Amino acid sequence: MSFKTRKIRKKPRRKSLKKAKNAGLGFLGFIKSLPPTTKNYIAAGILVIFGMFVVFKVTTAAYNLVSNFNPKQLIFAVGSDMEQDEYGYTNILLLGDGGHERDGADLIDTIMIASIDYDKNAVSLFSIPRDFYVDADEELEITYGGKINELYRNHKNIMEDEEDRFQLFKRAAGEIVDLDIQYYVRLDFNAFVEVVDSLDGVAVDVQEKIYDPYYPNETDNGYTVFSVDKGLQEMDGETALKFVRSRKTTSDFDRAARQQLVIEAIQQKALSKDILTSASKLKALYGVVEDNVNTDMTTREMISLAGFGKNLDHSRMVRKVIHDDPGQEGGFLYTPDREMFKDIYNGQFVLIPFGDDYELIHKYTDLIFHQREVYYEPAKIEILNATKIPGIARNAAYQLIRFGFDVQEIENYYGPDDEKAYLEESRIDFYDYTEDVHGLVQPKYQATLNALDGFVMADETASRSAYLVTEEDGKKVYEGGRMNLSIILGDDYDVYLVN
Repeated sequence: MSFKTRKIRKKPRRKSLKKAKNAGLGFLGFIKSLPPTTKNYIAAGILVIFGMFVVFKVTTAAYNLVSNFNPKQLIFAVGSDMEQDEYGYTNILLLGDGGHERDGADLIDTIMIASIDYDKNAVSLFSIPRDFYVDADEELEITYGGKINELYRNHKNIMEDEEDRFQLFKRAAGEIVDLDIQYYVRLDFNAFVEVVDSLDGVAVDVQEKIYDPYYPNETDNGYTVFSVDKGLQEMDGETALKFVRSRKTTSDFDRAARQQLVIEAIQQKALSKDILTSASKLKALYGVVEDNVNTDMTTREMISLAGFGKNLDHSRMVRKVIHDDPGQEGGFLYTPDREMFKDIYNGQFVLIPFGDDYELIHKYTDLIFHQREVYYEPAKIEILNATKIPGIARNAAYQLIRFGFDVQEIENYYGPDDEKAYLEESRIDFYDYTEDVHGLVQPKYQATLNALDGFVMADETASRSAYLVTEEDGKKVYEGGRMNLSIILGDDYDVYLVN
C-alpha cells in the first residue's frame, strides 16, 4: 500500500502562561469586534472541533492569529480547505491517553478514525481496540511489533521527535482501515475532563447500566466504584471520563462504543446556543488545552471545519467497532492462545484479525467509509433458501450480520402453491421503490443493493407483491411493509465465507 507524504509542520514555540493568557484574552476581545455572522462562524468552527475531539493548542494559535492577521485577513482565513483523500473525504485519527499523571502513561488507549463526507454532511467513526496487535513493518517504519496502544511508547527510543511517533500512528491506523489519513489529534484525559466541564457537562444516552467496582483510584493505586444508570444522563468531566474508560465489568469494545457516544454528545453541546453566545464559556474553552493536545492541523484548517459542523446531519453519523464475537456485527478479531504463541506475542492478551491479513476488516471499513448510506436506515432483510442444501441461508445470514446488514428472518423459499420451491439462479426482490410513467424503477434501498453485490451475485427485481401506497402525476410509490429485501438463494449461490 502506498501513502502520500508531506512535510510535517513544526510545532509552535511555547509561550509563557502569562503571555498565552493575555493573548487568549486579546483574541476574545478581537473576536467581539467582528461582525456577528463572522464571529459565530468562527466560534462554531472551533467548538465543532472540540466536539469531535479535534481540539488544538488554542491559546498559542490565538497568539499567532493576533500577531499575524488583521480582521480582514482572519475572515479570509475561514475559507481554507481541508486536505482530502481521493474520494473527497477528510480522515482524522483521534487519539486519547492518560498523559503522564494518570495510570498508563504513554499508552494510547483511545484510537478512533473520523471520516468526513462533506457532500453528504456525514461522519463515520470507527474504533480500533487497544489490544489490536500490529506487526513490525519496514515500509510503515514500525520497528517493534506489539499492541497498537503501545506503538507510541515502544518507539520512543528510536523516534525522539514526538511528532514522528504520531505520524507513525497515522500510518499504522491507515493500514488497518485501508484509508489515507490526513490528520491526527491527540488529547489527554486532563483536557477531556476540562472540555466537558467548560461546557457545563454533557447529556449522554447511556445504553446499558454500568456498575464497575474496579475503576482505578488515581490517588492511592487502589479502586473506586463507578456506576451509572441506563438512559439520558447529565455528566460532568470526571463522570464522562469514567464512563469512557470503565472496562472491568464490560469490555474494550463496549468502551469504544461509549467513547463514540460521548464524542457525539460533546459535539451537540458545543453547537448549542448557550455555548456559542457565551463569551465566558468560549474563554474557558480557549484555556483548556494548551498543554494537553497535539495535532498536525493548522488553525486555518480547523476553522474551515465550521461550515461542515454546522450542517452535520446526525442521522448520518455512523459509529462502528471491531471485536472478537463472530456472531455479532464487527466480529472480525480473535485471541490467539497465549501459551501456544508466547514466542510471537510475548504471552500477552492480544487481538488479531481472522485470516492472514486485513482483508475482512477492509471489506467492512469499505462499507463504513465508502458506502455508509447502508447504515443510515438499514433495510430489513430476509434470506430464503431455494436450494436443496440445508443451512445455506443460515450461513449466508451469519456472514451478512457480521458486516452490519439487518437480517431479520431466515426461511425456505415457497412457490405460489405454498410448497417449497427451488431456483437455479439467485435473485434479490426489493419491495420499496418508486416507478415513473415510463416504468423506470428507483429502489429506496439502492445503497444496500449495491453493497450486497460484494456478497451475493444475483439479479435485482422489483417485487410486484409490494403495496402501492400513493400515485400522483403517474409516479407510483410502493412499500414492502414487513420486509424491505428478500435474498433468494438459488443453486448458483457461492457461499461467501468470512473465515
